[in-house]
Amino acid sequence: MSKTDGLLMSAASLLLLTVNWFAFHDFREAHTVRDWLMLFASVLVFIQFAREFAKQNLGHRGGV
Repeated sequence: MSKTDGLLMSAASLLLLTVNWFAFHDFREAHTVRDWLMLFASVLVFIQFAREFAKQNLGHRGGV
């Protein structure tokens, strides 16, 4: 993974965290389906980012 990929993934993560904060900052507020879908999509993106980083780190240490 190049430095540009890491930078883009970091920027996307920061933006997703910001959007989710705005959607869920008031826990007493009723949340829409759109809010929950955004949260679910963000979790899926974070899982994929974690897999990419793990794959990169295992490759540098000689793992599979």
